[in-house]
Parts: sequence; structure tokens; C-alpha cells
Amino acid sequence: MNWMRYGAVTAALVAIYATAPPAFASPFDVYGAGARSTAMGGAQTANPEGAAAIYDNVAGLAGADTEFRIGAFATFLDAPILLQERPEGYDVPDLGSRSPAMPSSQTRNERRDSDGPRPIYGLQVGMVTDFGDTKTRGGVLVMLPTNGLLDLQTHFPDERERYFSNQLHHEVVGSRIHRPVIEMGVARPLTERISFGIGGTYLPAALVATNAYVRDPADQSDVELNADIYTGNSWGFVAGMTATIVDGLHFGVVYRGGVAFEIEGGNEVQVRGIEATEEESYQDIDWVPVATPSSIRAGLAWELNSVELTLDGRYTFWSSHPNTQGEPAGFNNNLEGRTGIEWHSSDDTSLRAGAGFIPTPVPEQTGRTNYVDNARLSGSLGGAHRFQMWDRDMEASWFVQFQHLLRRETSKEALDGHPLCSPGEEALCDEVDDDTINPQTGQPYPEAQGLQTGNPGFPGFVSGGWLGAVGFELRY
Repeated sequence: MNWMRYGAVTAALVAIYATAPPAFASPFDVYGAGARSTAMGGAQTANPEGAAAIYDNVAGLAGADTEFRIGAFATFLDAPILLQERPEGYDVPDLGSRSPAMPSSQTRNERRDSDGPRPIYGLQVGMVTDFGDTKTRGGVLVMLPTNGLLDLQTHFPDERERYFSNQLHHEVVGSRIHRPVIEMGVARPLTERISFGIGGTYLPAALVATNAYVRDPADQSDVELNADIYTGNSWGFVAGMTATIVDGLHFGVVYRGGVAFEIEGGNEVQVRGIEATEEESYQDIDWVPVATPSSIRAGLAWELNSVELTLDGRYTFWSSHPNTQGEPAGFNNNLEGRTGIEWHSSDDTSLRAGAGFIPTPVPEQTGRTNYVDNARLSGSLGGAHRFQMWDRDMEASWFVQFQHLLRRETSKEALDGHPLCSPGEEALCDEVDDDTINPQTGQPYPEAQGLQTGNPGFPGFVSGGWLGAVGFELRY
């Protein structure tokens, strides 16, 4: 009797219960924070504006006016993952009680393409206050999805996923961007030309313990469950600096610490009639549904008459990124570039544009794992119009952004000798040992010879498509 399946059942229930706003990566990481930032490609490190500075560079709050802003946005996309046709002869055979892996004929879900992440519709609210001080500024920036607060998924990156969805999943632009955002910061000028700020992103944490009692080992539907869930608080640290090098030329640098929503704890299973040791009856849980790695960003902004040009570089430490099962993903650190332009066509109207290149941190997936991500080219447009209402200075802004996911084709390498699937194995691996003996003949099973794999990414897959966002914002 494999009672561990009950641990999987209880763990899945814990995921549902333990999802206070989860620490998925912010949609700001993908699209930008606020109308101006999104329209200018996210290149705002050197000269950010208003409450959006809490994300772009918290030091920019020092020069912000007190304000309140509210906006709405929607994303749209077409980013499928298309699987190559699977050749015959690689299915996991049914060897009866001798089967070391679940036969392909017993796989619950058919291997199939993935449609990509679902769109987001959301509201954004920001505020800047001076605390009654002429120099110190503080602010809050909140993003709230309106079509569901979260999209929590865990998955395996290799052949184990055939037991579950039997699909592949986007790693960077998938469910990780479906989350509320709460960011806070405070900033103050250090000199006439240098400002400094600190802040953070609020995230919850969860510690869970589940207990399962199996009354009848032969009846897998008869299970009693209990759960203990504890929630905590955590912050992703942010620090930034802005400097005016000469009049009209600004420099900025910001560090954003890594953040993750981690579900820790375990499952303890009791089976009537079976005496188990503590080690045998306990299953650890260490899930990281999605994590955002730390990054360092630097930028320049050059104001020339009625035009402002911005240029940003962002280095992200993806090498520390875990997969959703808490295992090292093996990603590469990367450097991305963004640029933006704003033209004040009149005293009341501004036009904006931006572009960027975001390389993928995911290496070639020719081996066992199936991490899916694409390099992206982004382009954006936007504008703003200033006016007065109720004796207040107001600004209405809009943006449109489009990102092209560069097509990426992956083909698996089936090595001679096909190593067995085991922890730490990186090559495409065999789920059934060639030396598995048929007890009736005393000889190895013919069906066990060669490579047998249910890996949903075998023999290969293609990913690509596009992302987009539209929105508007009103501030005063």
C-alpha cells in the first residue's frame, strides 16, 4: 500500500487553505508600474514619478509632490506551448507488480498543449504624503486584480508532471504575475543633488501541518483530514539612490531583494492496521509556488528642452531561483535593457514611448527538465494630459504595451545509455531499468529495453507568442 498518495492529497488541500495573498512576482516586473512607467518601457530608475517611484526607484519619492492616483488596466496575450508529436516506442510499459513506474496507460490526463497564462484585469492605487515635513516623503502603491486575487500553481519540471497536469508551464510570465501588490517606501534628500530611499514589498508566509487517517487501506476515498495553518509576515527589502549629475542629467540605482511565498510544513499519515515509524509516516512540504529573485538596476535620464530620454539596465540574480517544488532551477543570471522617451508637446500634454529587450534566464531544455520561457521584445506608447478640476491640478494618462515572445524551439537529446531517473539526474532519463527481470522467465523484460519516458516535454516543444497591456490612470 503506497500511503504517500494521501500525503499528496492533504498537501493539495493545504495549498488551497494557505493562500492569503501569495508572493508571486509582481506584474510590475513584466509590464511596469503606473501609466508613465509602462508607456516608457519601465525605464524609470533615474527619474521616476510620484507613487510609481516606490517600485521604480524608491529614492524618487524625495522629489515627488503629495498626490493620490487611481488607475485600471487589462492584459491580453496569446502565448501557447505547443508539444511536438510523440513517437511510438517510448511509453512506460505495464509490468504488473514489477513496474518501477506508473505505466503510460494509467496516466490520468492526456499529454496536451498549454494555452498560456490567463489575462489580468486590475486596479492600481498610489499615494504620496509629506508627513508634514518639507523634505521627507512616504508612499504606498497597491495593485489589486479584479478577476481573481491569485492563481496558485505548483508543478514538476520533469517526467513527474505526467502524474498531474501532463502539460508544460510558463516559468516567468505564467501564474507568477497573478497577485496583489502592496509596496511601501520613504525617501529624503541627502544633499541638493542626492536622494536616498528605502522600502519593501509585503508578503505573507505560511507554515502548515496536516494529519490524515486512513480507515481502510483498500478504500482510498475513505480518508479523514485535519490541518493546522499558521500565517506570518515577510518583506522584500528595497533601497535606492538618485543623483543629479549636472542640470538635466540624472542617475539612479536601486536594489530589490528577492521575495518568495514559501509553504513549509508536512503531512502525517496514519493507516489503520499498519504500524509505521515516525520517519515513514511523515512527508515534508517545502513549496515555493513562485519566487522573484533579487536584482540591481541602474539608469540615466537626460532632460533636453521638451524631451526626456531614459535608459535602464537591470541585472537579475536568477541563479538562486527555485522551482515550485523548492528545488534549484538552474537558471542563468541575465542583463536586460530598456529605454523610454517623453515629449512635452505642450504645457498640458505629453507623449511617451518605450522599448526593451528582456533575455530569458532559462537555459536550453534539451535534457530532463521542461522549464519554458522566451526572450521578449517590448514596445509601448502612451500619453498624459494635465488639467484643473475642483481647483486641483489633475492628470489623465493612458498606455498601450506590446511584448513579442521570440519563438523558441526545444528538442530533447536521448543519450545512448539513457541514465535512470534519479534525484539530481539532468539528462533525459529512463523510467524503467533495462535490467528489470521477468520472474517467470528469469530474463529482462523485452518491453524494458531502451528508453521509456512519460516526460511531457519529450521529444520537444515550441513556445512563443505575445503579451500586451492597456490602461489609464488619473492622479491629482
